[in-house]
Amino acid sequence: KQWYQRRVRGSEDGRVLLWRSGNEVLHALNPNPGEGVNCVVFNPRDTAKFYVASESSIFVYDTRQLDQVYETYTGQHQEEINQLAPDEKGQYLLSCDDNGEVLCFDTKRPSGDQVVCSRYTVHENICATVQWVPSRTAEVVSGGMDCKIHHRDLYRRNPIGTIHEAAQQEGVHVINPPFVNSLSTHWKSRYLVAGYGSGAVKVWKLGSRKVGYLPFRSLPSHACAAGCVCLADPSTVVSGGNDGFIHITNLEGGHSNGCPDDHHHSNGQSPPGVNNEESEGVFKLYHGYKINWLTGFTSGAASSFDILVADEGSVITKYTVR
Repeated sequence: KQWYQRRVRGSEDGRVLLWRSGNEVLHALNPNPGEGVNCVVFNPRDTAKFYVASESSIFVYDTRQLDQVYETYTGQHQEEINQLAPDEKGQYLLSCDDNGEVLCFDTKRPSGDQVVCSRYTVHENICATVQWVPSRTAEVVSGGMDCKIHHRDLYRRNPIGTIHEAAQQEGVHVINPPFVNSLSTHWKSRYLVAGYGSGAVKVWKLGSRKVGYLPFRSLPSHACAAGCVCLADPSTVVSGGNDGFIHITNLEGGHSNGCPDDHHHSNGQSPPGVNNEESEGVFKLYHGYKINWLTGFTSGAASSFDILVADEGSVITKYTVR
């Protein structure tokens, strides 16, 4: 339960802040001075450890000894890292970069060349997002600026499957190509959710090992790019767009899980405005700013969950949904 009490965030100014509910900053770090932070994730098993991606390096910290970096993975990536994803057991860590490359680190090994246990380049352009396939050892999904989602086994040459959204049609100019900005899976769910540069949010469901993911449902689109998607629980999709809206959808009930009844910024201020509506089985919450990242997780009550939202400002907004 430690990660409910401690949260970590990174920003373009290169700072990493460890904080907890009540807006108390516990520690401020600057792992890579002068460079921004693209991703920060906790280890799901050893919750005292977290990983920070900045430029082409990964910095490992231990909250029990924050006066120094616990470990550094550098030299394995040649381009900027976009996302990190630890596996359920906390041993393996995925990373993807601007070169279209996906790496898998064995965090139990000492740092060095042998720490990378798998490496492949499958995207023709930037690989923006990567996730583990739940309950499928060594299976991974990744999405990129080539408008493709690749499903593959880390230790096999041939991919299991590819989902391709056509970037353009002949004679048609596409303003917002369907770049794959964000993917989300949940270790208790068979769903895969994707957020596209076109604003579309689509859902697939995991089939047999031979067929991989099968189309399940297209959700109402955002007016601009869907920058981030998240499975807050096994059947609830939360998406955030450049249009400033957060969409909440229950995939199994056909309706949203209710509406946010508690919201505040991490600096104690109120968010810019909350104009809510429900349509097409989706609860639409107007956050007011372009959403850079969001994450959802079950809070104390079984029937509720929290959403943490990072936008263009310097504060974090929390919504509690019941």
